Amino acid sequence: MASCLCELYIWSLRNLYAIPDSVIGCHSYHDKGELVNSKEQPYFEEKQQYVESRDLVWSPRNKRPEKLKDNLKEVEDLMSQYHCIDIRWKTKHILQVILNNGCVISFVITQTSGDVEKILLDKSMIGKFSSHTLCCSKLTDQFMVASFPDTSKIDYVYFTKRPSLAEAAVRLDKLASWEPKVMQLEIPGPKGRRLDRRFSCNIHNDHILIWWMTASDEAWPWSPMFTDKERANTVVLHANGPSVDVLCFTRTENDPLYMTFSQLQSQRILAIEESKGSRGETICFTCKYDIIRGKIQRTSMTAIPLKSPIVCQCISPGEDKVILGCSDGSIVMHDDQKKLTQITRCSVKPACICWHPNGTVILVGSSRGDIQIFDIALSCLKIQLVEEEINPEKYLRVSRFFRFPPLLNLMEWCPYDPISTDTSDYVDSLFLSFDKGPPVLLQFHLGILSHERYSPSELVKEYIKHRQLDEAISLLTCLNWDVEGQTCYYCLSTIVNHLLRQPLNAEREAQLEATLATFYAPKPAISESIIFEFRDPISRLARRFFHHLLRYARFDKAFLLAVDIGAKDLFMDIYYMALDKGETALADVAKKKAQQYVGFISTLDWSSNQSLDLLPSILSQHL
Repeated sequence: MASCLCELYIWSLRNLYAIPDSVIGCHSYHDKGELVNSKEQPYFEEKQQYVESRDLVWSPRNKRPEKLKDNLKEVEDLMSQYHCIDIRWKTKHILQVILNNGCVISFVITQTSGDVEKILLDKSMIGKFSSHTLCCSKLTDQFMVASFPDTSKIDYVYFTKRPSLAEAAVRLDKLASWEPKVMQLEIPGPKGRRLDRRFSCNIHNDHILIWWMTASDEAWPWSPMFTDKERANTVVLHANGPSVDVLCFTRTENDPLYMTFSQLQSQRILAIEESKGSRGETICFTCKYDIIRGKIQRTSMTAIPLKSPIVCQCISPGEDKVILGCSDGSIVMHDDQKKLTQITRCSVKPACICWHPNGTVILVGSSRGDIQIFDIALSCLKIQLVEEEINPEKYLRVSRFFRFPPLLNLMEWCPYDPISTDTSDYVDSLFLSFDKGPPVLLQFHLGILSHERYSPSELVKEYIKHRQLDEAISLLTCLNWDVEGQTCYYCLSTIVNHLLRQPLNAEREAQLEATLATFYAPKPAISESIIFEFRDPISRLARRFFHHLLRYARFDKAFLLAVDIGAKDLFMDIYYMALDKGETALADVAKKKAQQYVGFISTLDWSSNQSLDLLPSILSQHL
């Protein structure tokens, strides 16, 4: 089966891990002269030689000025005492982690592996905030914001001497060198309550979204009057250099589980909300809010009925799909454009969930750190660590490498530039944050020749390579022709060309019908501009399918397809083939049908308003 190859890097020097010597795809750091039990690790020295021969780090150096070994030990101490509240990939090789005491830890990752090359511990903001314990924080190259559990005020930190944005994106400095200026701002919302206020910034970093979870039926203390300002649970701030002020606020109709600014439209807020039905059932609402004339207005809402409460959720990078992890161990994906909801059972109980940056692959993590991978059709992709033998599993059991498995809190993919031509960039990195546990990096090997990462076309080729045609067709069915026309055509032609090279049987015939149906009988309908763009090359594939049917004497299906294509030469092909096989009745019908056509008609007249009603009969029958 198609599988993902990866390596696990545990950035820790502590002897708290049970990594067998036979596992060469999981790495941790060791002290020089470390004593080990020869019975438990008989090949310890051999593994060290193997790791060092690949230019991987076995024992971190402690040379100045980096002092990597000392910094790594201090990072472990800090992360065992404080919680990680935010993860930020500054670049594909610089990772920043913010702890709830205000410490910012920057990891510089080597370009050839998942090892740490340098660690920068920035404690300059500790003690500068309104409270010693941060609830949530957001760091950008322009400012930093922080919220606190015991106050309704937030801190806005503006960097008065930061470098230019282009330079700040690649430089690694302590925040103190940028001369931060801390300002407090009172925001709308209830007073005197411990709330987990969270942040999101829009693509221009001039609007800051603050939201918190509140139950719609929660009890309120007695008061003569509660204003809309006091009941608010969603606030938008406007940031303009050193100044920040409240732009607008509102209270959502249902209980918010997740809210974020759209990364495609700067004035749009995406939300996932939850409510209970009249019979106690769970209903999820995916909502869109727009900031219009200084007010937050809901512009759309879609209800998704569920069988159990939501424990984790995520919105796709294209913002057209939402994935939900439920308490009963199932995951639900809703496609807003296709109005389609899919559900499947996970082998791990969902606790964290995240999309790959290109939106084709979904990672589901359990509280113990076990990871399972799905594509957008919810087909399971197997996973395995780098090993001597091919042994993919349904899910990666990360917990087996810990003597005392910690709880998984956050997962964050490293973003990438889709138009990059860097040939050395052949891995995808995922950072795993454990509660009071070590920093962990999971690197997926993509291959040197594959630069499309986990794109639909790459997955389709992998499925075909491993003879998983049904999974490839399911993936194609979930793609949107209006958004990804070229990708859809590439996947369709790849599948059809592969099937036409195989001997025809009932299974392959059904697969060919289902593949062509994604264009000829789509749900929802494809726009006419896309039809005009791809009708000719796809009609040529349909003609090849016709001759493939004829070659195997599937006259009934071939005749129906010829009727829909409407070409005289196809009926004449049936006529001569039927005569050769002794099917005189069919030959007469085919000849009469051919005489009805004047000249050669290569394709259907798609320009009429009835174009989508003239669908191939066999494809409609398949659906």
